Amino acid sequence: MAEQEKILAHLDNVFSHFEANLNGLAGKPLHDLQRRSFDALQQVQFPDRKHEDWKYTSVQKLVAPLYQLPTQTPDYAIPSIDGLDSYIIPVVNGKVIFHQIPEALQQQGVNVIPLHEALQDPSWKSVFSKWIFSENISSHRAFELLNFTFQSNGFFLDIPKNLKIDKPIEIRILHTDPGVTFSHPLYFIRANAGSNARIFERYETNILGKLSTAESLINTVGYIHVDPNASVIHTKWQNLPETQNLVYKLFITQYRDSRFETFAFDFGGNLVRNNVEVELEEHNTYTALQAGYLASGKQSMDHQTRINHKVAYCESHELYKGIIDGQSTAAFNGKVFVHPDAQKTNAFQQNDTLVLSQHALMNSKPQLEIYADDVKCSHGATIGQMDEKSLFYLKSRGIDANTAKHMLKRAFIAEVLDKVPDENIRNYIGSQMVIEE
Repeated sequence: MAEQEKILAHLDNVFSHFEANLNGLAGKPLHDLQRRSFDALQQVQFPDRKHEDWKYTSVQKLVAPLYQLPTQTPDYAIPSIDGLDSYIIPVVNGKVIFHQIPEALQQQGVNVIPLHEALQDPSWKSVFSKWIFSENISSHRAFELLNFTFQSNGFFLDIPKNLKIDKPIEIRILHTDPGVTFSHPLYFIRANAGSNARIFERYETNILGKLSTAESLINTVGYIHVDPNASVIHTKWQNLPETQNLVYKLFITQYRDSRFETFAFDFGGNLVRNNVEVELEEHNTYTALQAGYLASGKQSMDHQTRINHKVAYCESHELYKGIIDGQSTAAFNGKVFVHPDAQKTNAFQQNDTLVLSQHALMNSKPQLEIYADDVKCSHGATIGQMDEKSLFYLKSRGIDANTAKHMLKRAFIAEVLDKVPDENIRNYIGSQMVIEE
């Protein structure tokens, strides 16, 4: 408790300085959200290992550094992916660089609105305000509250009805400040009825060819609302420096006949915490959560998912595959709730892990809570080592040991990676996800 008080006292000083520099936004709806969020954070405080969903994540390591807000917003520059043509939304040190968003995106009818304006936008308010201003506040939402507290300029992306966006929207998130700092990217995406979009969320290691070496935290929150008969395919790639920590929350709501798929790949970072929560609000939805991750050294990667089947005739699939080595740790805690009215639910959940070192540790806990009697649900988990028979077979064909191991690792992740629909994104991620022997 004393440590919590010390951390909150420090954040109080940071917030006071933050408020003093709000300028024209002081007293506006965004400032009200920031103040209300910080007040709530002080009441609930951060979770610890006594909280079931946080027992495998060292929250103390995440929040103990005396973070400041970034003082720099450098010129945005990062290499593009070969062959990938996308609409780029750059986010540097938590700030959206709006003037670099291509006009061609908005010429299609897509609105990209700064958060301080979106808070008063009828379309934003109708779908997101009930989640943001919910009275259901607990320590589970502490990092969301931290994000809202220090939010400077998130964005709202509004995709018109029946629009099929011709190429991916690439959200490039970078943290490059040289100090011990934290940033809080925040975005809201509404796919209106009948629309179709591909979102590529990209976290990279360097900018202008320079590695960031300062200890820092990226605390991202994303909300995606999928209206009836709309489709969103979301891909996340993360390759942060070993000094950076990431707390990531993705919250999805789906309505009748909608489709949502996410492909998440984690390679970098020090301590990585991923949370994905899905609310299925109407019938005939399809949801797929798929992830591949590699952890080595002393990395820690924690994946937490929750899918709420509230109504009948919905389908969800989860597949998480990881490879851990060295002294790394990983966790998967997947929860599927099937409510009493969710008859004819079809839900599948699987977590598979390769553990390549006797010092690496994996914790896996797929869970089903079923309160309906006419459903088709299953879950499973496997934790094992590399298949020695397959390794022997490849070596017997003249393939050296290191190449053979790499081939088997690639094949293990391929069940997720090969489903990524964009070939250029798929090839790029495949070329980066390599554990050195």
